Amino acid sequence: MRRLAVASASSLPSLIIPCPRCAKRMSYRSTSSTKAEPRIQDTVFACDQCGTEVIRTSFRSFDPKQAA
Repeated sequence: MRRLAVASASSLPSLIIPCPRCAKRMSYRSTSSTKAEPRIQDTVFACDQCGTEVIRTSFRSFDPKQAA
């Protein structure tokens, strides 16, 4: 039985965050980790249109050998 060809990967970004205020697309601004807990990371996204910022807090894998 033949299988259909698989479509190529999309060139669109996998993460598009809409602005909660004006519904335009938000852009990545910065990433920082906290000093108290290095596994917690804050990622900041900001709207190019109105300037609204959204902070996404997440856990990241932390390798102590890599930090040294």
